[in-house]
Amino acid sequence: MQPPSISLIVNTFNQPDFLRLVLDGIKNQGDNEFELIISDDGSSLETKKCIEGFSRAHEIDLKHIWHEDEGFRKAVVLNRSIAAATNEYLIFLDGDCIPRRNFIKQHRSLARKKRMVGCSRVRLDQTITQRLLDHDLRIHDWSVVALLKLRMSGHVNALLPLISLPLGALRNRTPRRWQRIRGCNFGIFKEDICAIHGFDESFVGWGYEDSELAVRAVNQGCLVRRGDYAATVLHLWHEELNRDDARSNRHRLDASISSRRRTAISSSLAQTTQQRAGDGTAPWDDDSSAA
Repeated sequence: MQPPSISLIVNTFNQPDFLRLVLDGIKNQGDNEFELIISDDGSSLETKKCIEGFSRAHEIDLKHIWHEDEGFRKAVVLNRSIAAATNEYLIFLDGDCIPRRNFIKQHRSLARKKRMVGCSRVRLDQTITQRLLDHDLRIHDWSVVALLKLRMSGHVNALLPLISLPLGALRNRTPRRWQRIRGCNFGIFKEDICAIHGFDESFVGWGYEDSELAVRAVNQGCLVRRGDYAATVLHLWHEELNRDDARSNRHRLDASISSRRRTAISSSLAQTTQQRAGDGTAPWDDDSSAA
């Protein structure tokens, strides 16, 4: 199969310091043939400045998809970003997860039609996260030996996922195990995610919107491909988000599992699958709209 063209969708909300580290990893990819979409759930002006500065300094095809901050509406802005993507294959990355140099290359090699690929993360602790922020350290370039030292000192929760291993046919061994898909780091063809109408926008607040999407994809016949030991990202430490909506979101997930639902209950993408989602720009020139 011809390697697909790629759109990288990075989700963020008011974490410009984290986003700078993530963008630093993105700009240093060995494979730089991709479109970058920042999917912004209503961040304030500081994030906009971070993105503009990055865009001026680097020749990367970049779109900033933004909407007003009306609470946790990650599913809504992700659907707008999917609609705005111009390439065949979509990689989803959270704005607190730093990609290493071969991230795009490995995702491209893992891509298959009718397969969504769930890749791993390793967690950094609070101490090393703060050190990276304070000293602008380029951890995406650190060797496995350097990361091993972090593991031995307890600053990283795992090391093996960072080692690239060919798994061959084992990658397709658990095709219906939707639990392997985490919203922070997965890939899927645009036509496959549009077939299920993307993320369900009835999910508000933290939790399970990615799992529910994976359930519907499996029900639709887009099965799971394991991305273990490839394209692993470094997850920055932060305090847990408010999880007041987790229980209701879990009920929505359970309902999709039991009903074998294939398409989202609520999704703007259902009407815009064949269209670009407006210009997707933030109205920064209007002072009344800036947070």
